[in-house]
Amino acid sequence: MPPLYVFIDVSGNYDFSPSGTKYLVLTSVMCEDVCPGVIDLHARRHWLIDGGFEVEYFHAAEDRQEVRNQVFDIISKFTHMRMDSVVFEKAKSPVSLHSIELAYPVMISSLFKDALNGIPGLKGHDRVFVFMDREFAHARDRESLIKGVKKYLSQHFSRTPYQVLMHSSMSHPYLQIVDYCSWAIYRKWENSDKRSYTRIRSLIKSELQLY
Repeated sequence: MPPLYVFIDVSGNYDFSPSGTKYLVLTSVMCEDVCPGVIDLHARRHWLIDGGFEVEYFHAAEDRQEVRNQVFDIISKFTHMRMDSVVFEKAKSPVSLHSIELAYPVMISSLFKDALNGIPGLKGHDRVFVFMDREFAHARDRESLIKGVKKYLSQHFSRTPYQVLMHSSMSHPYLQIVDYCSWAIYRKWENSDKRSYTRIRSLIKSELQLY
């Protein structure tokens, strides 16, 4: 069996003050082949540059809507990957989960329960690679997320070798893809903006709201 590639992105923040986001969204994209769409994204980036856009790499929160439309046009045609998401509503969450060290393992467990258990023959994969954006939040947040991923995999897939990698999102097209997907789901919940969400809705296998 080929390796399984898992890409994870977080949208929103873990700030419980009035200035914080209402939701925290954790999204995963999983596939066995990381080649589909890569050439298309590369070509579309250069097409955008030719058209006068300054695009070093794709990042949904910072890109202009014209750029997002082009990227979602490509992602919406993907049929080879599985997308899952967990939505954490801060106002309804128990006080015990206002500690990020405790919250992320719960979110990861909820995300992977649907996502990984929905992959036929997962335990037959030679290896699982989990990629996350290195620039995500603070070091404490990154470590809490990594610990949550490792805890779940070691408990439920102890015989499947895995590796957790923190890389810059600009280094991997699929980190940019999961960033776009997570942003679209987050915008739906945080701002009731479904413009981008509707483009990828058919690709989402599970979208679980916590609390």
